Amino acid sequence: MQLVENPAGGFAFLPGGPPYSAGVVALPGFEIVRATLQRPPPYREGFALIDRHLEMIGRPAVALCAIELRSPKPWSMEDFGVFNAGYRVELETRGILLDGTNPVARTNVAPAYAPPEEPSLYAFSYTIPASAAGRTFVIAGAGDLDEHGIIAEGQTSPEAMRTKANFVMDVMMKLLTALGCGIDDVTNMAVYSVHSPLDFVTDTLLAPLGSAAVHAFHWYYSRPPVIGLEFEVDMRGVRQDVRLW
Repeated sequence: MQLVENPAGGFAFLPGGPPYSAGVVALPGFEIVRATLQRPPPYREGFALIDRHLEMIGRPAVALCAIELRSPKPWSMEDFGVFNAGYRVELETRGILLDGTNPVARTNVAPAYAPPEEPSLYAFSYTIPASAAGRTFVIAGAGDLDEHGIIAEGQTSPEAMRTKANFVMDVMMKLLTALGCGIDDVTNMAVYSVHSPLDFVTDTLLAPLGSAAVHAFHWYYSRPPVIGLEFEVDMRGVRQDVRLW
């Protein structure tokens, strides 16, 4: 993967596909800020909220670099494609796409307890001018799926889940390197699964984090966005994580 610079947005990104990029990193002179919504609204209302927030702080729409969504339940591949097409329109109408390529990273998971009635905006990240040293980044959610299909498909035994987790963590480490970042830049990792990670928490999840293991990880009792997937992770390194009410 090769980074593509988005100077107007203040970040570079790893191209992914039409729905999202694989990850983003702030360009020199900028940093990425994450904003979490205390009461996640339907995602289209969420985009309007993002518009207002960016305008209030004097940042352009193209400063938006990452989105975190919550869905009512996992999608079929076909339905997921339909949703992604509608989601992409929200970016197109704001002029966020870069020569037709989507630069915005994304995580989209389905809470297994008290899910929303419709796809909702949980959090978003954007760039601001900054002079502090250090790199800030967001890696999009990645699940137990490769170009050949689902890893250990249909299996949820402890060993199968370890296999899935090993695969996903390997993806995270490769994306971290591709962004030009290192373990010391990581401030948070999130795990999304309805299966307990406790059987492999030290050797599979914490060991790859090295010094960043001091921050551990957040475990969300949620499912990845597509039916059949069982384990997803995303990762970020930010200095500012604000909460919007």
